[in-house]
Amino acid sequence: MSKTKPYKLLIFTCYGGCATGVAASKACIQIWQENPDDVKIGCLPAVIVPWKFKQILKNSEKRILIDACAVQCGRKLFEQQKMPVDSYIELTATLGIKKTKKLPLEDLEEKVYITINSKVNELLG
Repeated sequence: MSKTKPYKLLIFTCYGGCATGVAASKACIQIWQENPDDVKIGCLPAVIVPWKFKQILKNSEKRILIDACAVQCGRKLFEQQKMPVDSYIELTATLGIKKTKKLPLEDLEEKVYITINSKVNELLG
């Protein structure tokens, strides 16, 4: 069995039940599709599973965490588990908007994609 090289970037996002969370999930899927050899989406809750935690570290050169809102569930989980992260985005603060519990409009999806993709491109070099 051949050993696979680590992903250059593993993306974690909250997939939250709000406009920014849904927009982030769509953006992350699109970014993975655009960069299938370098980027992969990680399972955020898996960081609490010890063997998955080790696998995440082993299989990713860098990690980015995206939280949809100021509750910062992802950040709290990463801090609790001591998961290192190379970049962090909290979307409502970054975009200067309030959390809304509805589906995102197209312009918000575009802003979220641009925000996340810009950081991904920085991390990929």
